[in-house]
Amino acid sequence: MRQIYIALMCIAAGLGLSAHAATDGSFPRLGAYDIGGPQNYDNSTVQKNLAKLDVVVLNVWPGWSNGRSMSMQQVVNNIKTMNPGERVFLYLDINELQSPASSAWNAVQDKLNQMNWWLYPSGSGGTPVKSSYGSNYNEINTTVFTPKDSDGLNFLDWYAKFAVTQFYTPSPSIDGFYTDNVFAKPRVNGDWNLDGTSDSQSSSTVASWYRDGYVAFINALRAQMPGKLQTGNVADWALSGSTIGQYDQQLNGGVLEGMIGYSWAPETWGGWAEMMREYRVIMAALASPKLAIFHQNGSSTDYQGFRYGFTSCLMDDAYYYFSNNNSYSQLVWFDEFDANLGQAVSAPPTSAWSKGVYRRDFDNAIVLVNPKGNGAQSVVLEQDVQRLSGTQAPGVNSGAVVPAGTAIQLADRDGIVLLRTSAVARPAAPPTVSVQ
Repeated sequence: MRQIYIALMCIAAGLGLSAHAATDGSFPRLGAYDIGGPQNYDNSTVQKNLAKLDVVVLNVWPGWSNGRSMSMQQVVNNIKTMNPGERVFLYLDINELQSPASSAWNAVQDKLNQMNWWLYPSGSGGTPVKSSYGSNYNEINTTVFTPKDSDGLNFLDWYAKFAVTQFYTPSPSIDGFYTDNVFAKPRVNGDWNLDGTSDSQSSSTVASWYRDGYVAFINALRAQMPGKLQTGNVADWALSGSTIGQYDQQLNGGVLEGMIGYSWAPETWGGWAEMMREYRVIMAALASPKLAIFHQNGSSTDYQGFRYGFTSCLMDDAYYYFSNNNSYSQLVWFDEFDANLGQAVSAPPTSAWSKGVYRRDFDNAIVLVNPKGNGAQSVVLEQDVQRLSGTQAPGVNSGAVVPAGTAIQLADRDGIVLLRTSAVARPAAPPTVSVQ
């Protein structure tokens, strides 16, 4: 856990660096969507790197431990031994399955075939609809309309029981599951309600059926693992034309996948204001403790692009994750991650502070972000601050003190973390009064 008093001493010495772990609600908050190959979570170095985070999603499948040095339960325990406050979630995908399935998923494929739980163009049989993920994936009907098996379980109930038995029961130290593709509406047409007619993905009624299904699945998981948290892919919840509806307050967190760095990212097509609008809407829709992971994709050597995304994330309360060139399996570490910002002392800003630049204040730092399209700006602060001392972008993170009133230059689409030379003074706690 970060030692706040040691960190304050470091700031006074002009360092401002400490071991990261935001278990006390402090910043930066870091996460990872570490689902890509080789999924070698049993490697000690990988575990040490994962333990630097606050929230992480790991991939899993039946038989993951086969041929590995330890079970998933031991992996999670090792991570939590190094960082007791870290939240670890295991990945689930219920809306599609590769066809033919890999041997690990034969039991699921067999059950889908037996019960005709695939999504079909019409009715409950024939050739399944292809998933939007790719032509080698078949779409599964994730609505509550799927028929029940001999145990009285529809697909959602059955898969929740399967996931709990396969992954949670042998790994009780996990904090819950991450369910992918919790979309506001489906991505493909098909006979979702099994009435013999294909239903349009663009229909608001079909979208509501789709959301009902995921809510039912989340509730089935929650009922079988009380006290645990449920998260999911929430990336499209705030898109124009989408309806959060039944999802409101259903998930305890999720990945805001691709906020920056793709052609389809909201920052790409809609600009900074659209990205932040979606960010705020999704944060408001999540239930406590709101474990949202703000995801940015890019090059690990694009330090300005990173600062822009990182400081944008800090304008609200999500956990930041950077994927290097679309790889969901490499933990990229930036100098800024080692800065102890402390807790936020100002609310997430909804308007610019100066010249179109946004600002948020923390115990030990001031964070600025200059949105895309605002042009290069020169701003001044009312107090002395100090640049971070780093090696990745020494021209920015030089360790130099910036006196009050001195111009701070920000390029268009850039941001910066500046350390306070003295910590924010907080009022002393009132004395404890003993009752006789």
